[in-house]
Amino acid sequence: MIGVDSDEKRISRPGSKSVVGCGVFFVSFYLYGWLIIEPTLIYQALGTSIDYPAFSAGRLFLNSFLSYPGGLIAYAVGFLSQLFYFSWVGALIITVVGWCFWLLTNRLSSLAGLTKGSVICYLPAAMLLTAYNRYDHQLTSYAALLVALVLLVVYERVASHSTGLAVTTFSAMFVTLYYIAGGVSLVFALLAAIYEIIVRRRRILGMLFLAGPGAAYLIGRYLFDMQIEVIPLRFSVFAEPDPWVKYSVICLYLYFPLVLLAAGLRQKSLPKADPGDSSQKPCERKPSHKAKAAPTPQIDPKQLKIGPVLAAAAIVCVVASFDGTKKKLMEIDYFAHNRMWTEVLDTASRIPPESYDMYCVHDINRALYYTGSLGDRMFCYPQTLPALMLTNIEGEKPAGRTFMKRSKLFLEIGHVADAERDAFEFLELVGDCPSVLELLATIKLLKGQTEAAKVFLRVLSKDLIHGSRGQELLRQIAEDPQMTGNKRIQYLRSVSTDKESTRSGFEGDDFFVQLLNKNSDNRMAFEYMMAFYLLTGQVDGITANIGRLRALGYTKLPRHYEEAIVIYMGSGRRQMDLHAGQVSTETIERAKSADAIYKSHGGKRNKQRAAEAMTADFGDSYIFYYIFDLPKTR
Repeated sequence: MIGVDSDEKRISRPGSKSVVGCGVFFVSFYLYGWLIIEPTLIYQALGTSIDYPAFSAGRLFLNSFLSYPGGLIAYAVGFLSQLFYFSWVGALIITVVGWCFWLLTNRLSSLAGLTKGSVICYLPAAMLLTAYNRYDHQLTSYAALLVALVLLVVYERVASHSTGLAVTTFSAMFVTLYYIAGGVSLVFALLAAIYEIIVRRRRILGMLFLAGPGAAYLIGRYLFDMQIEVIPLRFSVFAEPDPWVKYSVICLYLYFPLVLLAAGLRQKSLPKADPGDSSQKPCERKPSHKAKAAPTPQIDPKQLKIGPVLAAAAIVCVVASFDGTKKKLMEIDYFAHNRMWTEVLDTASRIPPESYDMYCVHDINRALYYTGSLGDRMFCYPQTLPALMLTNIEGEKPAGRTFMKRSKLFLEIGHVADAERDAFEFLELVGDCPSVLELLATIKLLKGQTEAAKVFLRVLSKDLIHGSRGQELLRQIAEDPQMTGNKRIQYLRSVSTDKESTRSGFEGDDFFVQLLNKNSDNRMAFEYMMAFYLLTGQVDGITANIGRLRALGYTKLPRHYEEAIVIYMGSGRRQMDLHAGQVSTETIERAKSADAIYKSHGGKRNKQRAAEAMTADFGDSYIFYYIFDLPKTR
């Protein structure tokens, strides 16, 4: 008996090497998630490039999730998603989910006759990591599948005694899971059916488990037009689904039925049961008391040479799925949101310019302005007109981050009406995201609508992460209803235009002139106006406004303004009074050198060749942009 017990323990439990391997794997998994993926970047993207999982403290908010199937999973995922604000907590959540998949895979693989602790048990964690490598957030899919697998394990332990108990247990679990996780209950039904047909050999029961839920799905889907998501993938409406994420989640859902189907291979490999021993279960051999029982045959993936292949494939997928450039773009968004302007520029310098999107360039321009170098370094980065103010965007879906970033810029520059309109557009698309709640509260305070501001701040005060910010602003309003002591509010009031509405495009000079007429010291409005003139090739607009420089405190002409003036003067137009200082000799000589290279390499007849010759020395100049990149519609 001692020998039998020890053999059974060796079969049913992973060895010490497996335990150590598991520990090393998941410690490394956690460190990778914390230090490489940095889940705080995922939190920052919630509501813009990632679907926003809403969460708020309070019974009323919870009640709204109790009224529909899948609401409990959505509520739990909303809570856990807020914790991604702290990278170390977000990495811990990802690791725990991966470890739970490992435990459940161990249990299911033992039913299939595969060695516990083998490489196949780590594959779900690798699929999980592949999706997070792409900076997406499919926690709803993972949490729902975990609940389904837990119920399957409980079912396997409870329902093996009788058919009646199996049917009762399955029915109760199916209905419960449908309420908790929605359509994922169909995955549970499929797994239970496979288990009964392949492992327990109760084929009629298994077919019943397939037929009942299958009929319920077809009736709900096609008769009552119910949208039942078997795999609850969550992709933002603002972007196309990432294939890495989509297929890694689908493969994860397919993986567990395949593990149970592997039990069929095990059944064929086992010796036939002794007909005289009627007490045996279909998948068990009762050990003899007269002799030491032989261990149940196990299918070792290494013997089939599958293990190394699967491990190599998993490693390749994890490595190939990590997108370092995308991470840096998300870092730029994170730094811009937190007004870390130097970090924005430092990060942008570490990725190839061809990887920039318009949101990245938009954030770079804001960073250049706040670091005092927009007029000197703007064309060190690839520029397009839509990126400046995120307006006049053609062929783009309405994007959450378009409305959010544009609203922030309009607020800072002084167009409060535009900022409010875009903030409400974002609110309608995304929901009660904390960043838009504070933004709308600020706008309402600027407009003197204190009670309206309080409404948004009360909702913000229930946010798990930013609730203290809402409470602090409510306290300030209670003490100082006009917010006269809040320097940011007072500054924004000083630059805000009284115009109630403007269109979200550049309507000649009106957009900026309104702001400068309200406050001639609005330096941001001035610099963005000059940037607009540069991008549209209006060098006469640059020269016409040079006189504003002295009043705004400039001690010298910014480099790109000088280059625009040289182009203006070189076009044969009249001389001008520069007011803030003469164009430097260095800029004039560089312009002459650029002109000589341009003409010597073909000029208008061969612009591509001329551009290649000028890129190294003049690629960061306005002269280069004016010749080669200026929109043809000027």
